Amino acid sequence: MYLLLLVASSGFAGSLPAVPVTLRHYSSTNRIPDVSIQSIYEDKIGILWLGVESSGLVKFDGKSYTYYKNDPEDSTTLTSNYPLSILEDRDGYIWVATHSGLNKLDRFTDRVKRYVNNEKDANSITSNSVNKIIADKNGRLWFGTTNGVNILVPGTDNFIHFLHNTDSLRPSLNTEITNMHIDAMGNIWIGTNINGLFMVGPDTYNMAPDKWAKSINQLSTENDANIKNWPYVATPNDLNQIKGLASTKDADTLWVSSTTGLYILHQKTGRIERYSFSSPGYAHLSHMQYYSLLLDNENVLWAGTANSGLVVINLNTGNTSHLYAEEHEHNQLMSNAIRDIIESRDGLIWIATKFAGLHYYDKRQRTIAHVKKGGTVNNWLSDNFVLSICAGGEDDLWVGTKQGGLCRYDRSTFTYKWYLADGKPGSLLSNRVEAIAEEENGTIWVGTDEGLYEYIREKDKFVKHLHQYVKNIYITDDGYIWIGAPSGLFRFSITEKKLSAPDSKHKGFFNTQGNLSISRVMKDSRGVLWIGTNSNGLYEYHEDTDYLKNHMPNKADQYSISGNQVRAIYEDKLGRLWIGTKSDGLNLYDRGTGRFFHKSSPRNLPSNTVYNILEDSNGRLWMGTHSGISMYNPNKEMFVNFADHHGLQGLIFESNAFAKNKQGKFFMGGANGMNVFSPDEITYKTQHPPLIITKFEIYNKLKDKDIFQFKRYELSRQDNYISFEFAILDYTDPQENQFAYMLEPFDNDWVYSENRNFASYTNLPPGTYRFKVKGANSDKVWNDDPMEIEIVIPAPIWEKAWFFPLVLVLIVTILFIVWQMRVSASRKRENILKKEVAERTQDLEEAYHKLEESNRQIEKHNRALRLQRDRITRQNLELKAHRQNLELMVAERTKDLEEAKDKAEESDRLKSAFLANMSHEIRTPLNAIMGFIDILEANELDPEERKTVNAIIQTNSDNLLQLINDIIDISIIEANQLVIRKKEFDFHAFLYEIEMRYNAHKDLRNKDVAIIREIPDGVEELNVYSDQMRLRQIYNNLINNAIKFTDRGHIKFGYKLQDQDTLLCFVEDTGIGISEENINKIFRRFHKIEPTAAKVHRGTGLGLSISKNLSELLGGRIWVDSIPGNGSTFFFTIPIR
Repeated sequence: MYLLLLVASSGFAGSLPAVPVTLRHYSSTNRIPDVSIQSIYEDKIGILWLGVESSGLVKFDGKSYTYYKNDPEDSTTLTSNYPLSILEDRDGYIWVATHSGLNKLDRFTDRVKRYVNNEKDANSITSNSVNKIIADKNGRLWFGTTNGVNILVPGTDNFIHFLHNTDSLRPSLNTEITNMHIDAMGNIWIGTNINGLFMVGPDTYNMAPDKWAKSINQLSTENDANIKNWPYVATPNDLNQIKGLASTKDADTLWVSSTTGLYILHQKTGRIERYSFSSPGYAHLSHMQYYSLLLDNENVLWAGTANSGLVVINLNTGNTSHLYAEEHEHNQLMSNAIRDIIESRDGLIWIATKFAGLHYYDKRQRTIAHVKKGGTVNNWLSDNFVLSICAGGEDDLWVGTKQGGLCRYDRSTFTYKWYLADGKPGSLLSNRVEAIAEEENGTIWVGTDEGLYEYIREKDKFVKHLHQYVKNIYITDDGYIWIGAPSGLFRFSITEKKLSAPDSKHKGFFNTQGNLSISRVMKDSRGVLWIGTNSNGLYEYHEDTDYLKNHMPNKADQYSISGNQVRAIYEDKLGRLWIGTKSDGLNLYDRGTGRFFHKSSPRNLPSNTVYNILEDSNGRLWMGTHSGISMYNPNKEMFVNFADHHGLQGLIFESNAFAKNKQGKFFMGGANGMNVFSPDEITYKTQHPPLIITKFEIYNKLKDKDIFQFKRYELSRQDNYISFEFAILDYTDPQENQFAYMLEPFDNDWVYSENRNFASYTNLPPGTYRFKVKGANSDKVWNDDPMEIEIVIPAPIWEKAWFFPLVLVLIVTILFIVWQMRVSASRKRENILKKEVAERTQDLEEAYHKLEESNRQIEKHNRALRLQRDRITRQNLELKAHRQNLELMVAERTKDLEEAKDKAEESDRLKSAFLANMSHEIRTPLNAIMGFIDILEANELDPEERKTVNAIIQTNSDNLLQLINDIIDISIIEANQLVIRKKEFDFHAFLYEIEMRYNAHKDLRNKDVAIIREIPDGVEELNVYSDQMRLRQIYNNLINNAIKFTDRGHIKFGYKLQDQDTLLCFVEDTGIGISEENINKIFRRFHKIEPTAAKVHRGTGLGLSISKNLSELLGGRIWVDSIPGNGSTFFFTIPIR
């Protein structure tokens, strides 16, 4: 399953794994149907077309896909949902072969033209079952059917056929055609199901079209030397049921796949032979059923089998690989049934499978090796979960695992050894190895979850020095080991073999068990110790000055560190300090300014958790993250990301599982083993990715699509809402592709949309626009030549530059003509008038003298009339003023009468309602009293029942007495006879009496309502000068009202000090509340509020009116705040003195 091997120069030949043929599975997560795919085709633009069983034809551009399916009710759709072969002709039409007919798709209208067999039409296709479509050197289309070869006559819908020569006993092409192929010399190779292999030379189909069309029906293997046949013969080198054809670049060799094996045809000699797999372990491949074939540009043969996987033969080296689908095998073949193989223009090998969709192989695949326990090539890890790695200077590679102890690999002898917690002397006491570090002299120090160990190389033993959970180890040049632990930071003296804290005033920071969890320790080139913690940010310690500083994130400071959970600290070759955090990305620390610069964003780092950092020879940083490995180029400020399909052990890497050896090779580990790679050997895509505009829409209606070259569009003035979709035809990591676009001159600069591949513009004014779009692939290679289209939105005629000058000229011309006509007419009229004037002048002079005398008489008479007119005018003005004043007085009087009438009607209505209510309120308690008196006189009750009846009589008597008191009070108030008798009294005691009275109130016994008295804090006592009886009457009215309308909750009463001279008294309830329309009526006499007709509350409507009058007589006022359904609060004020 592996093609690329790490050679001996890597230092691990024969021991570390080869880099496999990593087949990436294009599943439904890549928006490709994860089903059976029968055929693949790449058009001249670079778009992929897929023949999907049961789903029809699918067009895929790496970002979006389009389905073309059969609709039995629509003759402009495919004849079948099982495309077998796909081809694009010179005019851009897509031809689709099925078992139910041939289809010609217009990709711009999405309409299909069908071609089916018609027995009455000799020019129709010979069979509806079409297996293969090819185009010859002249662009003519050849169709291989189950009934021979058909060729479409250019410019027509007519087909010509290879007919069977009935006089010949030799095989003919009038049989089932299984495949066709055109080689570099123009020869057309035709494979059949039972008649072997045919070849049609270019001299045959290159003749003049008129002769070719007439002669093609006469062709046979007997009368044309350009048609050759290798018939099926039952020999070891037979050719039967041909499935695939592929030829070399020089056309000397043809590879043929069939249900009996692989064959090679040497064209120069005409010799055909079965291909035998001579390599050990591959002999069984010789007799498998082969289907599809591809010979790629690097002379590697890809052979797909019926149900035995994929065979890859490097014809340059003879190396063979057999890729077979295995359960749980990552980044490999997902199905063993191969149906089609092609090579796209970017060098990708695409593999269509049955049941498992589409796969591809990138020959530029990054060379990242994967070491894991149980691997097919190497098996030297004791546990797949790698926690720590150290690349020793003694040709050793040390790997610490989670449960398998410590692994040591010796590169000089290609041997390995495991160090396990087996209980033997000199062994580790735990198999969880968290950290490994090496001194300059080669001594290895190991940290586990229960201690610190020193490896004695001469004895191959371990000595334990510290009983402490060790999470991180850093060895300094001055002979100390700094230990990061979950319980704090510790310094261990290598020479003294014990803990040795620095001489510092920060006593609690070093060698002290505490709550400070240390994740990383590093000493930079300036001697500064940097300590990363799990929750307390980053510490900076200068041992020479005993200076300790804590760096924590601060939302108010954009230059603070981005997070408080530090996982990685690294100083690069230029002395820059890089900090990796958990969940908060990468930071660059500027020591000169003390600022942190954040270098991560969603479109750069795949994850904001950075576990470790390494630097390659080119100054690039390699980071293990929570979502793979990310390479960052600080000079270009560019990230390139690597995911699991690049061969990674997984997406999550461990903080201590990273190392770099002297040869520059990197080691990074996680839960599924370890990756090994040389950064300089990793290749990148340097070609500019092709880019197309997949859709151009106007008001969400398609205008054009699949635009791959410059076009110009003239729109109407109303077409000012336009949108575009675009795609980069780079399929390796489409989710990493990025876009930038601009509409000149609407946009001033490029709009970088990251992975979003659409743009919209609205309300565009008339003008000429140029839409540009460019893209970058997953390696951030941008195409320098953007895709452009020009859009013209014409201005209305009145906005044209020439319109107003032309209109001005026309107006001036018309005015001039009109003026000339008027002048001419005026002159004519002038001559006529002169004559008439002369005649009339004489008559006028005579009349003038007569009129002059008459005028004198008239003027005299007029003076008299003017005097009379002035007198009448004055009289009229006086009459008008009097009338207006009278109308105003009438209107005001009418309004007063209407208001008085309304008030009288309202008063009558309220009095009527009051009298009706009053009769009810008096009759009810009287009836109760009289009824229960009769019961008492009957003398049939026991003492307890008699006590109950007496209580009921007392209650109804009290209600009747309260009613009579209210009537008397309102009468006294209306007669202005109420006397206020003020005296000084204890207000707190007054409120306490009210509370005691209502705590025992009978109406509260069956309600879940609490009576609460509220007095301001800090007021010990309060004496008030007022009428205590009337004040109690106000509180009683308000509390009785609250009890009546409150079924649960509380009734709170008390006061607040509004100022030094005024009390703000209140009664608050959680009852039904009062609507806004009733708030202004609540204090009117006889006014009652019934929230619903279903429940009627007793009362006269006098209590609140009496309370209002009493509060005003006491020198205050009363009001209410209420929200319907949320209760009410009544407020009233009284003077303290």
